[in-house]
Parts: sequence; structure tokens; C-alpha cells
Amino acid sequence: MTNLSEKTKALLLMGAGMSGNFTEGYIYAEESLFADEAQEIFEFCKWIDKEIGGASRFNIDILWAAFKNPEDKAMTEQANRIAEQIKSIQIVSIRS
Repeated sequence: MTNLSEKTKALLLMGAGMSGNFTEGYIYAEESLFADEAQEIFEFCKWIDKEIGGASRFNIDILWAAFKNPEDKAMTEQANRIAEQIKSIQIVSIRS
């Protein structure tokens, strides 16, 4: 799979919004995915939760590209910057 479809992105983001994380939110989308893409998308959801800390409609395409191309330093650096931004937002939220 090259790109995430708009439908898949919407399902993943909605599921994560409802459950609080992408791994659990995957369950919301699972039945609507093609069988041949489901496992890879589940691995992507686990990767977002473990390595990034979350995603939004503004960065999910960048994160998908980084996930699919872990050897690409530029994409990996973008994903790391997103992870740092998310962590700083979470710290501010905890303090508030």
C-alpha cells in the first residue's frame, strides 16, 4: 500500500479520538479495511502510539511515509519532530 486512503485516515483518526490511542482505535476501523492492508495498518497504529505519541489529520500522511520508509533520514527526522511536538503538548496538558 502506497498511501492511506481518505477513508482509512478518517477511520483511524476517529477511532483514536474515541479510544484515546491508535492501537485501540484500530478496532473501530478494522472491519472497514481490506484484509490485505489490515495487518500493516495495525502495525502503523502501534508505531504511532509507541514512537510518536499520537497523530492528526495534519500529520498522518507524513507519519505514514516515515513508517513505510524507515531508512529515509529526512522522513524519520520529520516524524521525530512531530513526536517532540506531541510530547511538549502532552506536558503542557498535564501541567494545566
